[in-house]
Amino acid sequence: MTTGLGSHFVAVLESLGMASRLRQGRLAARAGQVLSMSLSTSVVVAQVQDGSRTHRCRIGIKAFSKAEWTAVEKALVSQALYTARLLAGEVPYEMFADLGLRLFPDDMRELAMDCTCDTWDMPCLHLAAVCHLLAEMFDQDPFQALAWRGRGREELLSRLGDLRRVAQEPQPVKGFWRMQGPPATSAGPAAGARPDAVLDELAPLPLQLRGERVVDLLRPAYQAMARGVR
Repeated sequence: MTTGLGSHFVAVLESLGMASRLRQGRLAARAGQVLSMSLSTSVVVAQVQDGSRTHRCRIGIKAFSKAEWTAVEKALVSQALYTARLLAGEVPYEMFADLGLRLFPDDMRELAMDCTCDTWDMPCLHLAAVCHLLAEMFDQDPFQALAWRGRGREELLSRLGDLRRVAQEPQPVKGFWRMQGPPATSAGPAAGARPDAVLDELAPLPLQLRGERVVDLLRPAYQAMARGVR
């Protein structure tokens, strides 16, 4: 019996008109007819036995886009409780809803299902059995539902860790003064450097004293200070 995320997945499928076929699929799943099942980005592939024949089933779903996953990751980082709930086995449905996303589709056209059997009415019994095992997988590890949408557990947690580190890094102070190169030491100006060169970096000062420019009057003072620290 499925609970939590698994039951939510089954309820979505039932709302899409699969209720009667899912009941048949549940019996097939309990009988061990699903021989193997693997989940990767956007697709689930399974082998289902039916009498003497084995059928290959596939269930596909569209992965979230890069922009959609960026929004999900930012939401998870901004609310640590969301990530904690995921790690505890609970999916924060309201987070996806707030972002305008659905973890599971609400239209059969959003699911691509095929099976090698000759049943024309899809989903067939074999696909329904796979859906039940898929629901159990989501119960055991909700990260599998996220992997189906494009982000596996390890990749998602790694990206969240990177985002948190970037958010915690100190930002450079933006101010008027900016140091150019290493700070000056007691050794004084570098050899050959003009101690009054800093005056040339200033905008022209329209000031004069006794007929001389103020900048020219300051040069001897800068040169004297430079001699004093040698």
